[in-house]
Amino acid sequence: MNKTLSKSLSLGVACFAGLFSQAMAQDYSITNSPYLFGDWDGSRTSLANDGITFDLFHIFDSYDDIDGALSNGTAYFGRFRARMNLDLEKLAGIEGGKFVVSGVHQYGRNYNRSRFGVFTNPSSIEGAETTRLAEFWFEQTLAEGAFSYRLGKIDAVGAFGNQEYGSSFMNDEFAYVPNAIFGPALPYDPAEKLGLIATWVMTRPTASSDLYLKAGIFDTNNLDAYYDDHNGLRASWEGPVGYATEFGYRENGSASAMPGFFKVGMHYNTGDFSTYNAEVEDNDYLFYTGLGKTLIYLGGDKSRHLDASIMWVYAPEDRNLYHHEFTAMARFVGPFASRPQDELGIGLIAAFLSSDYSDAQVAAGGVKANEEFTLELSYKAKVTGWLTIQPSIQAVKNPQGNGDRDTVWVTGIRGVINL
Repeated sequence: MNKTLSKSLSLGVACFAGLFSQAMAQDYSITNSPYLFGDWDGSRTSLANDGITFDLFHIFDSYDDIDGALSNGTAYFGRFRARMNLDLEKLAGIEGGKFVVSGVHQYGRNYNRSRFGVFTNPSSIEGAETTRLAEFWFEQTLAEGAFSYRLGKIDAVGAFGNQEYGSSFMNDEFAYVPNAIFGPALPYDPAEKLGLIATWVMTRPTASSDLYLKAGIFDTNNLDAYYDDHNGLRASWEGPVGYATEFGYRENGSASAMPGFFKVGMHYNTGDFSTYNAEVEDNDYLFYTGLGKTLIYLGGDKSRHLDASIMWVYAPEDRNLYHHEFTAMARFVGPFASRPQDELGIGLIAAFLSSDYSDAQVAAGGVKANEEFTLELSYKAKVTGWLTIQPSIQAVKNPQGNGDRDTVWVTGIRGVINL
């Protein structure tokens, strides 16, 4: 174990011990507060009443393989994000107006997919080590909520094709979006780029369900999330252009219907893409559809419930690693009456790899790649109002599509602190 990792783990253990002892203390005002640093002597509530709110949190993941990895080793990654939200209707009288700005600091070892020898990413926060301005955008909601638009430096992937019930998982493809969505059209993670999103809700404001149409246009920044924008301060349009659209239905929950959603959408990118046949093709695209529903309430107040969702993604196989991808998940919110804020989740990823990619591997002296299957079991425990601890175990069968390899088993633990 190198000195840097040893010091990091020692510091992490010491911090966790201190936080845990504070969480278990008899000062329940600290224990139950939604923020580690409290209400800033009332300033936080006062600012919120005036239209200024802050989201400050730190996430730390640590994970290691049990068996089946190409190379053993402990991985760790952390992310600190600070976000300010301005209600412009309160502050400046702009009807339905809102402005958001955030920054992010990411650090750690970013090697687990190659080291473990899998295509799926065990951590949803892992990426490039960076300190950057992440987003800044203006949003306005008009016509009693029927129309809204968002303009600025925004996260296109999170707005189109995200996993609705992914809050219970660590794996990137459960917690955020399937990997098949990242490659073809909108390569952002987490480097947001210039764009516009417009949403039209085609139902009455008082309706218990929403039928909506959403569309977006984005700069894909030379198909590289960080190209020419290492600190996030650059706001130039580099191209090529990315487009996204989504049509969906959302049941908000009523006496006669459980909450749920259905959506179908596509991404399209106008860039040039290399194929596995050593050719260059114009454009890339994908289609996706998702369906989710609350299946049962576990308590009379409806705070505890069982939800399930599925999602399917298609992309052309000559220029994409994933040809088809299917995800399915179930989560218990409040699995135990004594733990109403905890979440228990189980999810499955079935990645059907491109035959063009597989043929290219064989031609290069490798093995034929078929499907990769990933299963995750995760439990997110709300220890205090501001501290969440989440252990996870993941199994990857046919890692990298290689049916001759043993299943890769990965354990992980995540800590989230709301500051």
